[in-house]
Amino acid sequence: MATNASLLPIFPRIFFLYLEPVFITFGMIQNYASRLPIFEFASTSPGAIPIPSLFMPSMATGYLFNMMLYGLIILLASPPNKRLVQLHILILIIADFTHWAGLFSTIAENDPRGWAAVLDTSNWSADVWNLAVYPVGTLAVKCATLAEWFGKIQG
Repeated sequence: MATNASLLPIFPRIFFLYLEPVFITFGMIQNYASRLPIFEFASTSPGAIPIPSLFMPSMATGYLFNMMLYGLIILLASPPNKRLVQLHILILIIADFTHWAGLFSTIAENDPRGWAAVLDTSNWSADVWNLAVYPVGTLAVKCATLAEWFGKIQG
């Protein structure tokens, strides 16, 4: 039985079925394993409501898990539909931008300088650099797939 995944050229098919789910799973595990101070932003923000330190990672993990399942269901369990594949990739592009928005707003909340701290990359840890930079690659693959630079999306 043909699926939406079969409409994609080889590299995007490998990316969306295997690589991105692995990246998402890594992100979910990293949220809990690293216990980065950046995820505990409410405890250092002036006048913040105390939030348990695992609240933000659990919210992020739930979001990532749902996005991963949604993507796999669209690609593996839906009948072939080129428009659906294109809209799915567009939603994933939006998710990359919301990833940055969440990261940068968290940095701004966690630093007394506010939004100016987002532009001061000298204080970024390796983990923050990873969170800021890896979506550049995933965004590039998604945009290139929509532009059909890897080949035509069939359908």
